[in-house]
Amino acid sequence: MTYNNTLSPQRLETLQALHAQAVEASQNAGQLVGKQQDILRTAQAKLAQLESYAAQYREQIQTLGTAGTAWSQVRDLRGFVDRIESAITAQKVELNRQQLILTELMGQWTAARQREKAFEVLIDQHQAQKRQGQKASALKNLQEWAVRRASQFLPSSQQRSDF
Repeated sequence: MTYNNTLSPQRLETLQALHAQAVEASQNAGQLVGKQQDILRTAQAKLAQLESYAAQYREQIQTLGTAGTAWSQVRDLRGFVDRIESAITAQKVELNRQQLILTELMGQWTAARQREKAFEVLIDQHQAQKRQGQKASALKNLQEWAVRRASQFLPSSQQRSDF
């Protein structure tokens, strides 16, 4: 089966409808990327906050250790810091997961944008072919007119007969 690349209004309408769908898909994918970037920023901020807490409590442990505070207080604070460290580890895992999701969504958005742009190229090509056809038709009409016009000035014996 061969591909029919004729210039039909239905073909242009189909390309335009597919382009509109591709634009919508691209916009939806872009919105998902934006939301995922927000989620990733939130996860990064949470990690930074946890790391800040851990640093503050480690500093507090050092201060308590040099001040001669009861061992049980230092032990309890170290246990708390260990829980914060566990939360930091879990948050790093979550951050990596969110980054992978973002990477996947970016790929989907890129593919949708490429499809959108491909339809734009096809529509432009279709319109260029249409313009080229219109120019060729206009040139043909002009040439026919010129031939008819020139034949008016030929002697009657050289005039073309269409009968």
